[in-house]
Amino acid sequence: MDDYPAAEAIPDPAATEFQYRELMQFLTDSRDMRKAATGSVKQGLCAAGGAIAGGFVLGPAGGLVGGIGGSIYGFLTADNYDGALQQIMALEQEQQAKLMTDVGGVLRAAGATAQQFDSPEAFRATLMEFAAQPAVRDQIWRSCIEASRT
Repeated sequence: MDDYPAAEAIPDPAATEFQYRELMQFLTDSRDMRKAATGSVKQGLCAAGGAIAGGFVLGPAGGLVGGIGGSIYGFLTADNYDGALQQIMALEQEQQAKLMTDVGGVLRAAGATAQQFDSPEAFRATLMEFAAQPAVRDQIWRSCIEASRT
């Protein structure tokens, strides 16, 4: 009934499927993406926990020592990244399509063109190019984490 076209084109399921596969391959292969998703969060939580515990026991100096100790512990244990990737890989088709729409929006906002979504090779190159930018990489990860929560 609506005569106005959608602002975003409805994604083609076949295109969404290959884009999803390429995104999963990218997330699996990219050391930077794994570090951003798990290492940073886990290390941050360990550092915060250590700082809180140390500060509670020994005051400001204890917070400093506890934060450093927590950071070291987080660094030494931050290699477990499979959980987030496995959740994202197991998304239902509808969630995959939404994720790819979100990731496409992030890439378009960063300057990607429609031609960069036409083939698996072009999409992979686009991911590599734009995810080199920390802000884009963070937005892609936020989209992935949000998709795994729904």
